[in-house]
Amino acid sequence: MKLLSPTLLLTFPALILAFPSVTIDAGTIHGGKCKDGKNAVYYKGVPFAEPPVGKLRFEPPKVYSGKYANGALNATAPAATCIQFGDAMVPPGTKSEDCLYLNVWTPANATKTSKLPVRIWVYGGSDMSGGIDYSLYDGCSIADAGSIFVSINYRLGPLGFMALHSAGIYGNQGIQDLLLGLDWVQREISAFGGDPEKVVLTGQSAGATDVYTVATLPQAPSLFKSAIVESIALPSLLTNSTVQQTGASYARTLRCSIRDKPCLQSKTTADLQSAVDSDRLLHTGLGALDGLGVLNRNTPHFWPYVDGTVVSENPATRGIQVPTIFGYNQREGMMDTLTKYDTTKAVAALTAADYTSFLRGNWGSAAHIIQKYYPLSLFESATNGSTSLAVLFAISSVITDSEFKCSGYQSAVQATRKNVSAWIYEFTHNSTCTWLDTMPQSAISIFGAAHTAEIPYVFGNLDFDFPTQNTTCTGSQLEWNLSKEMMSLWTAMAESAKPSTGDISWPAFKVTPKGLNTPGMIFGNSSTPGTIDFSACKFWAQVYAMVDASNATATAVPSSSSAKSSGTPTNGAAIIFPTTMMFAAWWLFLIVASMVV
Repeated sequence: MKLLSPTLLLTFPALILAFPSVTIDAGTIHGGKCKDGKNAVYYKGVPFAEPPVGKLRFEPPKVYSGKYANGALNATAPAATCIQFGDAMVPPGTKSEDCLYLNVWTPANATKTSKLPVRIWVYGGSDMSGGIDYSLYDGCSIADAGSIFVSINYRLGPLGFMALHSAGIYGNQGIQDLLLGLDWVQREISAFGGDPEKVVLTGQSAGATDVYTVATLPQAPSLFKSAIVESIALPSLLTNSTVQQTGASYARTLRCSIRDKPCLQSKTTADLQSAVDSDRLLHTGLGALDGLGVLNRNTPHFWPYVDGTVVSENPATRGIQVPTIFGYNQREGMMDTLTKYDTTKAVAALTAADYTSFLRGNWGSAAHIIQKYYPLSLFESATNGSTSLAVLFAISSVITDSEFKCSGYQSAVQATRKNVSAWIYEFTHNSTCTWLDTMPQSAISIFGAAHTAEIPYVFGNLDFDFPTQNTTCTGSQLEWNLSKEMMSLWTAMAESAKPSTGDISWPAFKVTPKGLNTPGMIFGNSSTPGTIDFSACKFWAQVYAMVDASNATATAVPSSSSAKSSGTPTNGAAIIFPTTMMFAAWWLFLIVASMVV
């Protein structure tokens, strides 16, 4: 924790007065000022829980109830990021188990009587990686536009989602971290100028699944009034048997008894990270296809589950308890696909057999009906007959529909069954600038509206400066306008639990025959009310029913192994972001891609 020293406080009173500051029960928090002409301030690294270390590892978080030393907290620099078990969108700087901190941005002129709307962010990363201090999540633009913005760190991987009842480890620690952070917002946000009655909880990807899970809990309406779910990956959580089997295998990989919590608590974080890579079970079974896996309820992974206490019912059947926006990006699956096939040689070598292997690795005996619904011939017509490119786009389309588009749709359908208001969107805009520092500008047209593409627009962060690429790119005026519209709609959701403004009316979601002509919002070159075709989602509901039935009778997979997996450190379904080494030969791939008409 970063405390202001007594010497600094006594020697430089003028400097202290220059700090923006807020006083809460724990003491006075001194923050910093946003740059680039933004009339906003920030407070970074504010503790909301005791450090979950030592005997508190794997335990529910304990509320931070202390006082800041000398009555002051230096909140001008980020706190540590939680221990990482993947490499997706990882903030720079220190990684530590002592990571339960949050960031707050406010308009510079906000006071405790301002009662401003509050937007809360839950980052994605497959619940294996990520953090609040990733550059794309900077809240200065949101605060400059007149809202309070809060982002909450939560524990990841086995530290945040491991369950092993035989050892007294009950899982969903990361979900409980978020609940405690939300409780902090309710208690303290008024001091920053926020209104605890005007809070929207927003998450993306795995963060969207976590937000959806929290939004289905009985206490949700007391913690926030609405939610926004961007690119939800799996609304139906893992089964208890899958989670227990995963925990047992992981314990054995660490050479601990499945009843020995002290052994598990004694391991170094490096041990924990290495075991995720070497535990064979995490790379076994349907949906665990390294690089291109699509999670199902029985895929071994560190993920939320129905524990009967924190999460008492399956969120997919209980449904949300607050008004919610659900949305997806037009080409979600392209991020997965281009992460797996990241060289010209890999793309050119793709065959129909690779497509079949992808389908079988994720859906088993249901693969043949998927192949009939998404035949390669459907994609070859758009690629001048190129089989390799057809495979690339077919895999991308299958991932988009099965994992993201239909997850959001089914969640919205369940909301209407519970008489809870819902809205839906499709993000279709092809950005001028790349938005991730691992993605070269030359590849932008290939990705299209891929996974994560909407994030810069809802944050108002369209100035991209990537030193690693020695490139700077600024969004077009059209894109800045689109961003302004999306930001205003997201803020309206916090303000009134309805995503409409004086300029834009967002039609409410309703179930239509066969999912055709579903009313929603299309974010293309502008924000346009329209209709979206969800007719494929009935098909995917049937597929997952087949997979669940197959899993119910399947032979158990091997329980553990210390053999090194050749795959990536996270379950394949979690690999939804480019890695640092990705795209080395994408300029060559563009030659191949030029065949697309």
